[in-house]
Amino acid sequence: MDFTEVNMFYAGMYQAMGLLFIGSSFLLWVAMRVTSVLVERNTDSIIAKVLAVVFGGAVTLNFVGVTAQMNYLLLQHGFALKQLAATGVTSPTAEAFVAGLNLGDSLPEPSLASNPVMLIVGLIGLVFCIMPLFVPANSQNA
Repeated sequence: MDFTEVNMFYAGMYQAMGLLFIGSSFLLWVAMRVTSVLVERNTDSIIAKVLAVVFGGAVTLNFVGVTAQMNYLLLQHGFALKQLAATGVTSPTAEAFVAGLNLGDSLPEPSLASNPVMLIVGLIGLVFCIMPLFVPANSQNA
């Protein structure tokens, strides 16, 4: 592959990952809304609560996985540009991009903790999905 093909490939991947991120963010909101509806209706059904917890957990894992994949894709792109630079095919922009990533000599490995900010956002979303179901609300009569 040459420089243009690599960049075009990753441009398409970035667009797809952006759409996946938007979808994952929407599903995270839906999971929090499901919890909100169950709490507003004072639902005592353990089945409904378990389904909300499972849905919230799955959505959170999807959200964290998509954001980690976005970071992994960025590292893969940098690694591909670094490999092309070793063959003499490069540009100043590509060199600056690779330099900003601090890549090693081996292919980057995927990790759920590769994007710590989105990992924290996902875990906070999970807490917002689960905690209201099991923590009693303050009484309005107090």
